[in-house]
Amino acid sequence: MTETDWENAAPASLAMFGIDRRSAMAGGLAALSFALLGCEVSAAKPPRRMAARDWIERQGELARALKGGQVSALQWMAEAERLAEEIDVAELMAELDRAQVVQQALPTTNDPRKSAIRFLDADGAPRKLGYGAALFAFAPHNVITPHGHRHMVSSHLVVEGAFRVRNFDRLGDEDGAMIVRPTRDYIARTGQLSAMTPERDNIHWFVPQGGPAMTFDVIISGIDPGEADYEIEAIDPLGGTMRPDGAIRAAKIDFEAASDKYTAAV
Repeated sequence: MTETDWENAAPASLAMFGIDRRSAMAGGLAALSFALLGCEVSAAKPPRRMAARDWIERQGELARALKGGQVSALQWMAEAERLAEEIDVAELMAELDRAQVVQQALPTTNDPRKSAIRFLDADGAPRKLGYGAALFAFAPHNVITPHGHRHMVSSHLVVEGAFRVRNFDRLGDEDGAMIVRPTRDYIARTGQLSAMTPERDNIHWFVPQGGPAMTFDVIISGIDPGEADYEIEAIDPLGGTMRPDGAIRAAKIDFEAASDKYTAAV
């Protein structure tokens, strides 16, 4: 992504993500709709909620601490999960009204549409946060297929709809395969967060439930000095070989093949 892309970026809007105001209201997104339109959100908020701008900055402090070795990936994960309980989704999304948003081209697979987010300070300058921020907008047929990661961590806050989330720990690698163990299989609803690290829940798989859905992602790459910024590999756990200890030998496959097999019906 070039600086020209950012210079041409526009603030976010419901329409940008394929959500018209009527369907947003019907789908229970009234607070989000009004926030993005600059109107007052009247819903009561728990007193513990953190201001969205402070929450965004806290994510940056965590990212810098992780990269600087002050916290481990598992400590980062625990704090990211705790912070998810302290943010009002409507207020977070309202910050996009003041952000630069670059919507990427529709993928050729059944992946969701990605929009990169750059938050701005009070003077309109980009905030140096130490992490990448993105929105992933899922149509009902879109899927994040099972895949593993290296040299990065990420968190995925559900800001619209619900997802079936399945995770696996990455136990090791063999020629052309990953050795994984299932860890979680649950429904994540608006306001819930799923995170992954090298040590825990390294493989994830997201399928929207009952309609469109969206996640706000925090992505921190380059956490292993001297290595590539990140590596992402698709796997085929359903076609894998089960081992006596409950682990699965799952072949590594390309993302086109993963998209063909791991549809929203799986």
